Amino acid sequence: MFEESFCPPDIICRPTFWNIPPWLQITLYVGGLVAALIFAYGFYRHIALWRVGQGEFDFKAISAHLADRLRNFFTFGVLTKKVVSENQPAGIMHANLMWGMIILFIGTALATLDWEIFRLIFHTRLLTGGFYFAYKFVLDIAGLLAFLALCVALYIRYVKKPRRLWGYEDGKLHFDDDLFVTGSFTLLVFTGFVVESLRIAWMDPSPWWAVYSPVGNLLSNVWRPLPENIALGLHLGVWVFHGGLTLFLIAYFPMSKWFHVFASSTNTFFKKSPPHAIAPIRNIEELETFGISKFQEFSWKQVLDFDACTRCGRCQAVCPASSTNKALSPKMIEVKLHDYSKQFMLPILPFMRRDVPVERLPIHGDTISAQELWDCTTCMACVSACPVGIDQLSTIIDLRRYLTLTEGVPQPPSDKAMSSMERQGNPYGLPKASRWDGIKDLGVEFAQPGVEYDVLYWVGCAGAYDARNQKVTRAMVKIMQAAGIKFAVMREERCNCESARRLGNEYLYQMATMENVENLSALSFKRIMTQCPHCFNTIKNEYPQFEGNYQVIHHTQLIAELIGNRAINPKQTIADTITYHDSCYLGRYNNVYDPQRQILQSLVSNSQNLVEMERSRANGLCCGGGGGRMWLEENTGERINNMRIQDVMDVKAKTVASACPFCMTMLEDGAKAKSVDEQVARKDIAELVAEAM
Repeated sequence: MFEESFCPPDIICRPTFWNIPPWLQITLYVGGLVAALIFAYGFYRHIALWRVGQGEFDFKAISAHLADRLRNFFTFGVLTKKVVSENQPAGIMHANLMWGMIILFIGTALATLDWEIFRLIFHTRLLTGGFYFAYKFVLDIAGLLAFLALCVALYIRYVKKPRRLWGYEDGKLHFDDDLFVTGSFTLLVFTGFVVESLRIAWMDPSPWWAVYSPVGNLLSNVWRPLPENIALGLHLGVWVFHGGLTLFLIAYFPMSKWFHVFASSTNTFFKKSPPHAIAPIRNIEELETFGISKFQEFSWKQVLDFDACTRCGRCQAVCPASSTNKALSPKMIEVKLHDYSKQFMLPILPFMRRDVPVERLPIHGDTISAQELWDCTTCMACVSACPVGIDQLSTIIDLRRYLTLTEGVPQPPSDKAMSSMERQGNPYGLPKASRWDGIKDLGVEFAQPGVEYDVLYWVGCAGAYDARNQKVTRAMVKIMQAAGIKFAVMREERCNCESARRLGNEYLYQMATMENVENLSALSFKRIMTQCPHCFNTIKNEYPQFEGNYQVIHHTQLIAELIGNRAINPKQTIADTITYHDSCYLGRYNNVYDPQRQILQSLVSNSQNLVEMERSRANGLCCGGGGGRMWLEENTGERINNMRIQDVMDVKAKTVASACPFCMTMLEDGAKAKSVDEQVARKDIAELVAEAM
């Protein structure tokens, strides 16, 4: 009897308000309007919060990379590639949940078009016949996938309780409204199936096309034994509950953590694109304070980052500091700053009085401790792992800048290293005049103005002053001389102060950069070759910020090139098992993974002798020396380099190859600390090639 009231007798169409009296239909529309208005205001509250941050939308910069941004949005925001690619229940769960809810939303939109637009305006129905059958089938499957995914989500968070989902430092779960919202959505999907199954069970006549609703049709068998009046009353009651819960969740959605569905997708559009260069402080000489100490000093993108954080803990899971039980958790940096930001949001009710927000607690100290900031190795594992494009690293460095430059309290003993960088041009505190002592017997030429060189060899401070890394420099000189490359070093080379920049001392970095760029500009060369990935990343990606535009390669890239064109012909001399440790500043920063492996493959006598550690390439574990940590003590938790040496031991490698002087130092120390100094050799790739020539 209900079917004929809403579907013409000659066609099969969706019975929109079966068993629902007119007054309830009107109530639904009124409630929907109220929920939509509350949702819109809640959405506006977030946009207003983002605008608290500094800076304006740079439409020119955005449009210049529009294709990349759209690709990021659809790849990471819509398709959630990083989450789905995880071969574990969490990734599959998230994909099913997201796409299940998206399809259900599309289904609701089509139902609205069918009833409100096509029926009233065009006097026909959209959801009819075969299209309606397909519609029902797809929505049933999507609802089932969403329901199962929600159950898995509840199990993972509240039964399995993985460490990456833990909350504040007390080790307790940071519940927020997760249980309420996730449970509500689970109940929403379930009651949707109950309403559908009751309609199928008691529609007069029971439709033959119910088979296209497999879940609802199966569940309808539960209700068929019930008396008609009880079944219809139950249908009406569950429909009211389902509709009311739907409207409530629409209104509550922008107020809940689940708003990250919108914020995170938006954030993927604005995510920072390679190269991963630190933003400079412009007009630094004119400023009185540096870095960030107040919430309003964050950029709008950083505030959006805080709002977009899903609290999934993927950044925390890959963070070397967090993995070794130090104070830092990149996830909690974002979580605490998000919670801190709530005081700057508009009131929940628009008519409530809103005074100019006053920060109740300082960011530094009470909200985020200095130790959390100094624990960061700037390895960028957190940024790389984040599925929604959050840049935790830039926030940490901005907060470090305040401590170092404004407060004048850098983490000791980094102040000594930075003083040596400024006075002696190197962090070791050794005389400037002794910079080239390690290679003065090799006949290396100093670059002369007016003479063009194939390669300007940027040796770096470690390659010039550190006894262990001087061996790498000598090996690289031997390789280039054997290949007949016309190369030279710059006599005026000094520390580029990359470590100082990442420790927050932007002033010292800019001073050193201006000096180096000026000296480089007086010379003529085709390429700069560095043996330090930190120098490589700085000169390649950050010197252009100061008009220093050069073609830069790493020494492993040059070696791979020389082997490839047979300028050098090393022999296959490695007979034992060897593994390679990826440098963060070569790998995650610059996506250089293959040249090193190609070189090692040419050196091993058996291809099976080259083995990968479990954490390698983009998932490689930092050595612990980046971000200025090379010059700091590591007194909390397990030492990161010890953990990395354990990775080497786990694959039973006799040699660990590296391509970074910081990594070399940390691996050397780790091998001694783990008492495997004699069992595991540490070699730079340049040394291995030089020995094989």
